[in-house]
Amino acid sequence: MELISRAFLEWKRRVAKNLVPFGTNPKQMFVLRTLLESGPMSPSEIADLVLADRPTATSLIGTIQRAEWVSRRKDPTNGKRVLVHITKRGQAFVRSVPESLWRTGKTAFDPEGCFTSAEQTELIRLLGKLNRWVDSAV
Repeated sequence: MELISRAFLEWKRRVAKNLVPFGTNPKQMFVLRTLLESGPMSPSEIADLVLADRPTATSLIGTIQRAEWVSRRKDPTNGKRVLVHITKRGQAFVRSVPESLWRTGKTAFDPEGCFTSAEQTELIRLLGKLNRWVDSAV
């Protein structure tokens, strides 16, 4: 488990480091991409999306709102609810960041490149088995 954790953390750091010149981080990019692809979302939905509590999601939304990448507006169907919308500036920003930096980074570094095709298939199978076992234990 330590080896899996170490590889994951190193990969996560590499992705975050690649996004620094653009003034963003992986969670912000994930939220912006999701808003671009699926449309407006409530702060609670964003919290669920990034596996965070509501105050943490509100802080993340505030940060990207200050950069003018998103705006908050009242829901037209439920006036008590607020929806987060991606702005034109946010759409342009997402399109300006090379996809390889936030998708997988494989153009710069492919972590699966050290495995043969058969090893990749086996790794996916074994990690899937581990994931199902951990989920059933919770």
